[in-house]
This record gives sequence, structure tokens and C-alpha cells, in this order.
Amino acid sequence: MKLEGFFDIEIFSEGKLVDKIHLKNLLTTVSQTARVQQLLGTYAGGADALEIKYFAFGDDATAPSVSDVTLGNELFRKQITSISASGGNVQSIVNLGSAEANFGIREIGVFCGSLATATADSGTLLARVAVNINKNSNITMNIVRTDVCTLN
Repeated sequence: MKLEGFFDIEIFSEGKLVDKIHLKNLLTTVSQTARVQQLLGTYAGGADALEIKYFAFGDDATAPSVSDVTLGNELFRKQITSISASGGNVQSIVNLGSAEANFGIREIGVFCGSLATATADSGTLLARVAVNINKNSNITMNIVRTDVCTLN
């Protein structure tokens, strides 16, 4: 089984689409280990251990690493707007309004599990991606993260 994740980001300025970004994200070691343990029935983290709950945004430009457990410098966090599944794919979506995350976004992370709350760095970091988006109050964003599970 192969697990991958992708971010599709739509950036709007004053209601008009100005950019689309497609990125493969990095799945952390913690999330990969938890998935294997869940399949084996040996994971002690609970049934909701990988339930996606929050997207987080930061300004640290350090390259993502599989050993990451937090963002480099988380500045804003938002609960997912929606989540859905189709076949082997799961899509989680968050929308940023004009008053949210207005800074130079350099990293985006997805946090999951029962310990994921509105508090920065809480929960399990499932995935992290490096970006270069200068967000301000004229910009809104739609961010779709897709988990893809395929059999090899």
C-alpha cells in the first residue's frame, strides 16, 4: 500500500482567482507509524488518532522533515471546513478569509488526533509542506489536501 498526500491551493485576490498551486506534501514518520500500527491493531492512540482536525500556518522556511512533530513557527490554526472520502482518497478542506493568516506563509501543516485543539502545536502532525504565499487582507484562499491510498 502506498500513501501520499497533496495540497491544492487556490488564491483569490478581491474575489478573482490569481494563482493555483499543486504540491506533494511530506507525511511525517509519526503519522506513517500510526497508520501501520492501526492496520495491525496495535496502535494505542485510539480510534481517532489520525482524524484530521486542523490546518496550521507558519512563517518558518525550514524544509519539511519526516521527523517533524510541529511546524517551525506556527502562527495561525483553523479547524477544517469539511472532510470527505471517495474510494481510497480523503479530502480535507480549509478556507482562509480576508482577516485570517495575514503574513508571509512559508509552511502549512495538518494536525490530527484527539489532542489536536485550537492551541498551537497540539495534536499529531500528519503532514507538512513548504510554501511561499504572501497573504494579506485582499486575499482569500481555498486549501484542499488529498490523502491518496493506492495498492502497489
